[in-house]
Amino acid sequence: MKQSVFEPIKIRLEILKANTLFSLKESLAYSLNNWGGLASTITYMLTYLVFLSALYGRVETIGGYRYSEALLFTLMVQLNFYLIWVWSMTNLEKLGYDIKTGKLDLILSKPLPSLWYVTFQKINLFTLIVEMWPATLPLLYLLFKHLDFSVTPLGLFYGALTLFLGQIATHCFQFLFTLMTFWTGESKGLTGISYQIAFFGSDAIPLEAFPKSVIFLGITAIPFLTHTALTTSYILGRTTSPFYLILALASTTIFLFIKIKAWNFALKHYASASS
Repeated sequence: MKQSVFEPIKIRLEILKANTLFSLKESLAYSLNNWGGLASTITYMLTYLVFLSALYGRVETIGGYRYSEALLFTLMVQLNFYLIWVWSMTNLEKLGYDIKTGKLDLILSKPLPSLWYVTFQKINLFTLIVEMWPATLPLLYLLFKHLDFSVTPLGLFYGALTLFLGQIATHCFQFLFTLMTFWTGESKGLTGISYQIAFFGSDAIPLEAFPKSVIFLGITAIPFLTHTALTTSYILGRTTSPFYLILALASTTIFLFIKIKAWNFALKHYASASS
């Protein structure tokens, strides 16, 4: 019987659903750890908001951003931080461990799309729902209390697209670092440095504070500006031209292509740690 053109999509969606449900059950099994994570994020957020309020008590703008705009920027920082850990960083750490221990052999022996599987082995929505939003409530309160800017539907649309593209491009960039584990045998340092590079300055510096040459670099070769800085700039209407959005789309497409090619190349040179 000829396979339906929709069958590969169906298989991938089933994998995504199964892994998400398993990740949720796994998270619920460790309640004490969850409470600890929540307490940690709330403490960090309250401390940061006190610092930000004290800073804007002395100056009116930082990098051209007023207090309310800085709060929105902080919200985007938080959202991207949690998203990248919910689906990307967790799986990259797991992939590195599986390569090191030889557990990747078991994955490769299964009749499923291996690249898709290792990309979405774990989807920890529990972290996004239980840890992020309670810790973000004080930030949202201050944001709406001091709201003094308007958002257009087009700016919000551009911002949502750049956030989506930024997440994918960042993941692909970090994935390439993790693939080096096939040759080095260890991934912790590689995964760590890929995270630091991919979020370099983007958690504290608005897009407008960077020179154009760095902006171009931060959207293309090293996508550390797309997910947060460019997203916030579009939402605030500071950037209105679709040029950077098109650039981000092209960059993300190229990164996806490179990710697939690099994965296939790495598998050809894979020497199992269990052999």
